[in-house]
Amino acid sequence: MRQLSTLVLLLLLSGLHLPAQPDTRMDWWLDARFGLFIHWGLYAVPAGEYGGQKNYGEWIMYEAKIPKPEYEKFAPQFNPVQFDAEAWVRMAKDAGMKYIVITSKHHDGFSMFDSKVSDYDIVDRTLFRRDPMRELADACKKAGLKLCFYHSIMDWHHPDAAGANFPKYREEYLKPQLRELLTQYGDIGVLWFDGEWIDEWTEPQGKDLYRFVRSLQPDIIVNNRVGKGRNGMQGMNTNDDAAGDFGTPEQEILGEKSGLPWESCMTMNDHWGYNRHDKNFKSAADLIWNLADITAKGGNYLLNIGPTAEGTFPPECIERLRTIGEWTRRNAEAIYGTKAWKHWQEGDNVRYVAGKKGEVYAFVRGLTAGKLVLRKITPQPRSVIQILGENQPFSWMQTLDGVVIDIPGKLKTDVQPIWVFKLRGVPANVSEPPVITAANAPSGAPENTRKKAFVFTGKTEIHLNAEPGATIYYTTDGSEPNAESKTYTQPFPLSASATVKAIARAPGKMSSETATMEFVRAKYGVQVETAFSEKYGASGARTLIDGQRGSLQFTDGQWLGFEGNDFVATFDLGKVKRIHSVGASFLRVIPSWIFLPDSVEVSISDDGKRFLRIIENPVPPATERDQNEIKEFRFTTKVTCRYVRITARNQGVCPAWHPGAGGKSWVFVDEVWVE
Repeated sequence: MRQLSTLVLLLLLSGLHLPAQPDTRMDWWLDARFGLFIHWGLYAVPAGEYGGQKNYGEWIMYEAKIPKPEYEKFAPQFNPVQFDAEAWVRMAKDAGMKYIVITSKHHDGFSMFDSKVSDYDIVDRTLFRRDPMRELADACKKAGLKLCFYHSIMDWHHPDAAGANFPKYREEYLKPQLRELLTQYGDIGVLWFDGEWIDEWTEPQGKDLYRFVRSLQPDIIVNNRVGKGRNGMQGMNTNDDAAGDFGTPEQEILGEKSGLPWESCMTMNDHWGYNRHDKNFKSAADLIWNLADITAKGGNYLLNIGPTAEGTFPPECIERLRTIGEWTRRNAEAIYGTKAWKHWQEGDNVRYVAGKKGEVYAFVRGLTAGKLVLRKITPQPRSVIQILGENQPFSWMQTLDGVVIDIPGKLKTDVQPIWVFKLRGVPANVSEPPVITAANAPSGAPENTRKKAFVFTGKTEIHLNAEPGATIYYTTDGSEPNAESKTYTQPFPLSASATVKAIARAPGKMSSETATMEFVRAKYGVQVETAFSEKYGASGARTLIDGQRGSLQFTDGQWLGFEGNDFVATFDLGKVKRIHSVGASFLRVIPSWIFLPDSVEVSISDDGKRFLRIIENPVPPATERDQNEIKEFRFTTKVTCRYVRITARNQGVCPAWHPGAGGKSWVFVDEVWVE
């Protein structure tokens, strides 16, 4: 040891530099993949209900416009005597979660720990008189889980947290409370900031706070909401220099894999904080698929639960955690410590990840007995393919359509929501999937307007295109195409609703993934010409004419959402007709950043190319007093035309008075009609 020290000293004195030590600070988090998010505070007392409304959550103080003195009255009612830190931690651990992120302070300003900086906390203001963060810290340490804190930069309760006195709040309240959290509860895995969108907060302040936090705990990980770098709900930084260690997509999963650290935070039902009326829980199968999808894309899954005011998890959450845990125990080696693979995706129901020792794992949803075809991987010759948790290897054969795996009937394929196959192989050289279009689909339409369905009237002509030299095989009855299916040689007509599927096979390559397009024959065709959100994509263009109305609960699957974009759709009546009414219904839920459009316009055309605007209806600017509602715009007219175009102008960003000021605003549209 003395000789080593002497050598180091000599190197330093000689001006040479020792190799930099690798930054292993995030290794545990990158391997963990799965964490529990907990939103718990005074908002659990009203449980989502106030003033006759029943759709509130952790934002109830702001959304219901509850005055501070009135909101403070929830504190004496908050007495979670059924809280059991060890039970919470045990449920998280049994579910396969490796860390817990809990709200030490949400936007309402109420601290869920024993703060000496303020008496507006759970120990001083409630009958509970205990510090749940202390109990969770002890329970996490005992169980081997990482405890992490969510802490809001924004504070609706503190008098200095807005306006000119904000620096005082930052230095004399925000930072001192963070010092308490980072010096009195042991090692904290992650500090998860939120509420950074307020005007008073800046990127330089975020970088300063990042340095402050790491000065107290050098190994701590900090999310990118410490600064101003994230890009809306997508949550990824807009530049490399932004503060924070990882991106934070909210209520959505990235569409592609990313080499940057990221974590998708999502609710188990529709609210972060407890709402007793919210029974819209995602199924355990969907939650498990989210974990598989996020893992394949190189991210982490932070799944949220809102506990009750009594200190318990809702029974629906407990049930789902139990099911998830059974699955994660069986498939642990495919989740923890895995990396994104070159071909991370195959269609809608297969995801791939790379294991620690060269294995490749395929997550398969909807497995049935018979034949499973995997196109994106070429297994090593004579290698073993098996399902995790099953000792029996499967027989398989390599073909030009992919590796064909025999799934025996004795395998009870319905007992697992997602099966995980373990293989050894290399990424296959796969043909590009064909592109399916209708002859009258605008070539300039955004990609996601063509993904789900094309609605036509009368008949339409289908075109299939693939890479040069490729042969295209297709079906029109929804069955999977193969080399024995019809070979595409020229466009073909459709005069009835059909699901077209196609594969392409280029020389020297494996068959492509299956391309799918649903064609719907209706009384008039509709083409959405601006990109809608995949998160609120409903059934695409068909959503607009399916006759099913959306509700104020905008997650009901009936709304087509446009984040920052206008809504533009063109309707083909099949031939020139006389019209007397045009209309559309839109949603307003301002606390969720959903506004009515700035204006609604109607244009007409005989040829689908040259449009004449006949109606322009401006909408009054949004105010804080606007109530949630579904608004119908109905216009009467007496014109003849074949094509009708409806345009709803998105205001683009949330106004200055909104808590999401500057963030992208949403336009939600449901039914559109032409009579």
